[in-house]
Amino acid sequence: MYYKQIDKKSWLCVGDGPRNPVTGQRKQISRRGKSKKEAETKVLDAIKKSEKNFSFDEKITFDEFSNVWLENYLFRGNKDSTIDHRKYCISTINNYMAKVQINKINTLLYQNFLNQLMTEGSSLSTIKGINNVAQMIFKYAKEVGLIDNNPTESSFIPKPKLEIKDIQEDRVEKLFLNSDELKIFIEEVERYKSPVIRTLLYILTFTGMRPGEAISLYKDDIDFNNATIRINKTTYRMNRIKGEFKLTPPKTLGSIRIIEVDQFILKMIKEMQHFQHIYKYVESEFLFSMNDGFPTTIDYLRTVVRRIGEKTNISKQLHTYMLRHTHVSLLAEAGVDLTYIMNRVGHRNSKTTTEIYLHVTKGMRENAQVKMHKKFSALLNLDKNEINVSKM
Repeated sequence: MYYKQIDKKSWLCVGDGPRNPVTGQRKQISRRGKSKKEAETKVLDAIKKSEKNFSFDEKITFDEFSNVWLENYLFRGNKDSTIDHRKYCISTINNYMAKVQINKINTLLYQNFLNQLMTEGSSLSTIKGINNVAQMIFKYAKEVGLIDNNPTESSFIPKPKLEIKDIQEDRVEKLFLNSDELKIFIEEVERYKSPVIRTLLYILTFTGMRPGEAISLYKDDIDFNNATIRINKTTYRMNRIKGEFKLTPPKTLGSIRIIEVDQFILKMIKEMQHFQHIYKYVESEFLFSMNDGFPTTIDYLRTVVRRIGEKTNISKQLHTYMLRHTHVSLLAEAGVDLTYIMNRVGHRNSKTTTEIYLHVTKGMRENAQVKMHKKFSALLNLDKNEINVSKM
């Protein structure tokens, strides 16, 4: 250590930092303090930090560091779709702070970024996803000694002000089709020209599969004798191009399952396969192959559902996952318990599934209460909820 008194009120201390693992050279670290001891303490703290962070330049920008984080993240064994989502989140953050030194990003700067996302119309789920990725990146930056404070720890997810109309509208009700709406939807599905797409939409509605799971089904995943379907894969579409895809394991291990299906679904599948044979569809292992032998894309299926919805008088905005949610509501209406429903749709725990289940069963309980009251009133000869005391 080298010490030098600058003046009566300050000291300079200089020490050798750790060797650069690539060049082998040391970098001198100097700090000032009000006393010799304070200057020395600052140098020792800086050396300790440098030893922990010898591979990063303290001036590294967010985009440079996030690239390093992503390179390491690729070795965690995550699905391609998950990695693509991480890349999307990083690119969004880069739009705001790519060239800002990561150690210059404080809570105020980061909070302003989140607020701007909301102001520009990003959905709550999108903001949460981006914030989740940012948390991982800044946590890593703190672990390697680039930053002392993680700006995401003191920030919050902005939410729009609750309006009266938001209170009056039933959010859960928008997640699925009720019985009357489902009948209207099915009537329009029946008019769709492609039997492959028709059958696929029935599968989504009456099995609760995820769209990616359904279009990934092989022919031998169907067991006609036992009336079951095996679900053990999903489709990752590269570049959103129909022929460019690969099969991957499903979302979670709990998503690997065998489910029972109704005979009318099996009959539809057989009729669809007969159609594929008659019209000489290219031979394919995929159950829902189109005439070129490839299954349709999730994007196309999403467009079909939206267009079908536009042809009806259903006020809700239809999407593919609404059919999955509708299946949950149908099972809840039928009195099926929540655990079975979770297993059937491949969920260990799902807030959305639970909300739909509780919403539907609450209505059933209220309906049961009315029926019980009528029954008890008839048995006890009650009039307007009061016992006729004159007969007592």
